[in-house]
Amino acid sequence: MSRRLLITTACGLLCALFCLFADQSWGLAQLGGPQAPWPVVIQIIFARTLIGFAIGISCLRIGNWAVHGAVLGFIFSLPLAFSCLMTPEYAEVLFALTFFFGILYGLFIEFVATVVFKEPQPYPCSAPQKDPEKKKK
Repeated sequence: MSRRLLITTACGLLCALFCLFADQSWGLAQLGGPQAPWPVVIQIIFARTLIGFAIGISCLRIGNWAVHGAVLGFIFSLPLAFSCLMTPEYAEVLFALTFFFGILYGLFIEFVATVVFKEPQPYPCSAPQKDPEKKKK
């Protein structure tokens, strides 16, 4: 497993834990909303960790590191955001916040991997090609 993948996945897990902590400390739980049930907690952990994993394995050329992180953070927040629409209260707010924080988490993860740890994105996407000129001995 590559160092970049470990860094991005760990950062995704940290983002998930921050997301849960923020919800309990400053979010809907403080507005009198119900505590998140376990299936929702697990979904948040998997969704945010998936952003880190996807950024770690992605070799898409979407511009610089910031655009790459923001786009993948947005895309991989889609399932979690649409599940927020099933909440009885604050559905639209949760939907928008999920996308907003997904983009921020994507930026954070890519920043840590690319700028702090200097782990470049893997290019190209295809596997290394064997040199046809080499002969087997």
